[in-house]
Amino acid sequence: MDAKSSFLPFEIPELKSRNMRIGKEGLLRRSFPVVPDEFFRVYQNDDLHLAVEFQQENTRAKVFLYTNIDCAENEWRELEFRQEKDNIYSLSYKVSFCGSYKFKLKYSLDDGKTWYWDRVPFSHVIVDPEALKDIRMYTMIIPISGTISDWTLHLPHIAGLGFNAVHLLPITSLDISESPYSAHDLFSIDKAYSGEENGYGFADFEKFVEKAKELGIRLCFDLVFNHIGVKSKMVRMCPEWIVPDKSEKDGLNRAGCWHMNSWLKWGDLVKIYYDHPHPDIRSDIWDYMKKYVLFWSHFAELTGGMIRLDNLHSSHEGFVTSLLADLRGAYPNLVIMAEYFTDSNTIMKKAAEGQINLFLANQWEYPYAYNLRNYLDYIHYIGRKVRFHIPITTHDTGAPAQLFGKAEAAVPRYAITTLMGTGQTGIVQGVEYGYPEKIDFIGRKEKYTFKDNAYIAEGIRNINRVLTESPVFHQDGNLEFIDNGHGAVLGALRRLDKETDKGYLIFANLDIHNVYRLQVDLSPFLKNTKQIWMEDRISGDRHESQVSDIEVDIEPCGIRIYRIGN
Repeated sequence: MDAKSSFLPFEIPELKSRNMRIGKEGLLRRSFPVVPDEFFRVYQNDDLHLAVEFQQENTRAKVFLYTNIDCAENEWRELEFRQEKDNIYSLSYKVSFCGSYKFKLKYSLDDGKTWYWDRVPFSHVIVDPEALKDIRMYTMIIPISGTISDWTLHLPHIAGLGFNAVHLLPITSLDISESPYSAHDLFSIDKAYSGEENGYGFADFEKFVEKAKELGIRLCFDLVFNHIGVKSKMVRMCPEWIVPDKSEKDGLNRAGCWHMNSWLKWGDLVKIYYDHPHPDIRSDIWDYMKKYVLFWSHFAELTGGMIRLDNLHSSHEGFVTSLLADLRGAYPNLVIMAEYFTDSNTIMKKAAEGQINLFLANQWEYPYAYNLRNYLDYIHYIGRKVRFHIPITTHDTGAPAQLFGKAEAAVPRYAITTLMGTGQTGIVQGVEYGYPEKIDFIGRKEKYTFKDNAYIAEGIRNINRVLTESPVFHQDGNLEFIDNGHGAVLGALRRLDKETDKGYLIFANLDIHNVYRLQVDLSPFLKNTKQIWMEDRISGDRHESQVSDIEVDIEPCGIRIYRIGN
């Protein structure tokens, strides 16, 4: 039968060749991952460096990158590689827009007469917001921080310590348990902070946001969409939005978490019914909760800030996938951080699928030098795919005095998480004052007055200052331990690459009782094996030392930071 017969429903399409063939196996060596589902990350406004080497002589080769990087939706482009030497071609392209992109090589071996696709799968690169590169975050415990006007007055103190971001526990109006994580109304600020009995409480909040912008402080809003207060506005007006549970007196399912191999039920929180069987009600729930996240993300975006997704590991996967797509469309430069406790493979999967920029690390679970050293190695090993926020503690953990034996232990721990990590770190309010215990954030409370602790505050200030000095502290894979596996002191060398002798030495004594003297030999690491200049980045003193015999004395809870190189 003729392909153009009137009997057929439409004309049978023709196969169209674009003169493209599949390349030969083993012809190319590539500088980027090519395994299916592999990916890597770069920062916005940084250069994407790619290189390819032909395994046979091809002086007339042409190489292009076929990609949707920096393109509008459904658009693709070609970027040309340059010949570096012999059979090596490279591309350096500054990426302008955040997003998740694909690319594949396209090449010709006969000066453009015949073209080949690289035979490996498309590669995947995620471009993170530039703001993610340097996050020094201060978690404000809002129930003990007074009103919004008080928060505004507190911002210069935070900036003076060297922090450039403030994480706010949820500020929405409180339900009966008065926990910040048990909201009554997702679109209003609690009266304890706003001073308003009625209304939404945004008059002083605007001034707070403006002051944060003025000081260069990004705001991070803590968002909760897995559950809501048991007596909340949602429960009262739309009880069908809550997961039913016949075993509960009120018929509403309680949220909870696994703790020590047992289920811990939260009596003040009920689970939102994202899987509601009625399509219209399910659509209403999803739409309402997306608007809640977009609402607070707007204020974060005003400061170039971020959001923190609470308990993401317990949240509805379908809703989260849809939400993240909408968030990326509305606020492409927003940093999205997640509290997501699971195994490494799942973390990598979520980092790739949802473009989650930052995951909460749990370094406080590694109190000793040996296991902390191994954990930092893991952070750097996985760093090209997953980025971690590494605070010394969180608002949910104990204070440094409780976890590490002494309040002043915060200083060496902060030096480690800040200068041995990848540039994303922080503390919880009270740490800089040496507050001896975890601050209870449940309930409406009087404003706390803290006593100064000059040692901790000055230590944090110095560490933050050094962090901003060099890009060596904001990259992964460049951590080299030089402490010979010491039982209490961590010592590390940070350089941009192994071809330079310039960099930093960082030492931190986790012991709260004992002084140590370390003999350090840098000759296996440096090209110059004789003398090297060392500048103390706290005192400013400079001296010359033997590369093979550097002596470091370090007191309990002490730190030493040196810049090395001529």
